[in-house]
Amino acid sequence: MTTPTEPWPSEGGSSVLEAAGTDTAGAPSPPRAAPNPGPGAEDDGGNLAEGAFDTLRAMILGGSLPGGVRLQERRLAERLGLSRTPVREAIGRLVGEGYVKREGGMLTVSPVSVEDILEILTVRRAVEGEAAEIAAGRCEPALIENVRAAVTGMLSPADVTPERHWSVDDLVHLTIARATGNKLLIRLVSDLRARTRMFGLARIPRRFDPGKAEHLAILDAIREGDGAAAAAAMRFHIDNARLAILDTLAGPALLKR
Repeated sequence: MTTPTEPWPSEGGSSVLEAAGTDTAGAPSPPRAAPNPGPGAEDDGGNLAEGAFDTLRAMILGGSLPGGVRLQERRLAERLGLSRTPVREAIGRLVGEGYVKREGGMLTVSPVSVEDILEILTVRRAVEGEAAEIAAGRCEPALIENVRAAVTGMLSPADVTPERHWSVDDLVHLTIARATGNKLLIRLVSDLRARTRMFGLARIPRRFDPGKAEHLAILDAIREGDGAAAAAAMRFHIDNARLAILDTLAGPALLKR
């Protein structure tokens, strides 16, 4: 897992967050903050709060705001060019959805531990296995072919960025979830995938080709309308992802023995 770093360079000695005891050098460059909306723009506070939520959530999922980093409402508001009100509302929503935790007067990005990711994958195995079974025969053939093309279009791990890899992975799993027509299931799959990404393990190179083959097997079973095969293929895929994560995490520990 990555070491928490400060995602935005300080300007004039002021940072938007604090990570006590953390070296903040060499942090990734984030998207530039939106310009100040100007007088009267904050009359539409709901849209501003929604925009602030989307921006901060994207930074958490993308690793610019890694787990354990302390957030400061005032400095976040300054950097986003907003008043503290929409930022406070956005943070409140992030707390409610588990992306940020509040302890006393301190706000920190919620870390995802090894235990957390294993629990998440256990739930994903059950939920997404069910989703694949329900989706079998419900996806339009043209849609399945488009998703397959996105998977096969990733030719080499050296040429595929983590962002593209996550995008294609989302396309596969969320297309299947949406095909169920179950709104609660769709939201659950989306949320669990977001928390998987928060774990901070961007990609496991040796899983590139096997992961592609597993995705294609799932899609083929859904196209054929074979619900049992689709569910089994999805569970097999998530089981292999779980094992790969455990092997990757165990590697450094084994080398130290």
